[in-house]
Amino acid sequence: EYVNPDAPKGGTMKLAETGTFDSLHPFLLKGVKAPGLAAMFESLMVASMDEPLSMYGLVAESVTVADDHLSASFVLRKEAKWHDGTPITPEDVVFSFEALKDKGDPTYKILYAPITGVKQTGAREVTFTFADKENKELPFIAAQMPIISKAYYSTHDFTKATLEAPMASGAYTVSAVEQGRSITYKRVADYWGQHLPVNRGMHN
Repeated sequence: EYVNPDAPKGGTMKLAETGTFDSLHPFLLKGVKAPGLAAMFESLMVASMDEPLSMYGLVAESVTVADDHLSASFVLRKEAKWHDGTPITPEDVVFSFEALKDKGDPTYKILYAPITGVKQTGAREVTFTFADKENKELPFIAAQMPIISKAYYSTHDFTKATLEAPMASGAYTVSAVEQGRSITYKRVADYWGQHLPVNRGMHN
């Protein structure tokens, strides 16, 4: 009820922010991050705004939590892709976990501490393992992890703040930047996930 699935698309919206920015890298403590960057990145699943502790597939088409609650396996959608048209892979998910936990904002290290690891377990499957079977939130934490491109960061230093827009997979991308003054996002015309039920009426 919080969304109109048939909402019209188009137009321009201007928002105000107090302060400035000098980085388009949303996952580091370094630099002052530009507002709105989270809209560019996606996770395996997304939360429902009117169902506590409920999530639905975004990059992941399915999830299986082990009977002992010590692992959760996610199968990625075939159609999930980066803005350059290349597929989102299990390798990207593994890289994201390791980069965020080891090199990202220290908050990620704390958040992911009970997750002992993630590995590829199928052509489109990844499995997260957990240290605490009593903590029922760990599959949710894994599902909400932002996914970043391994290929992009093979040629870019993950530890450096930058004003270059990083590779992403969401409904929006950066179209213009005036450092410290404004940032403009535009809708990705061929956004791969625009027809998913979780996205209907959400990116107008």
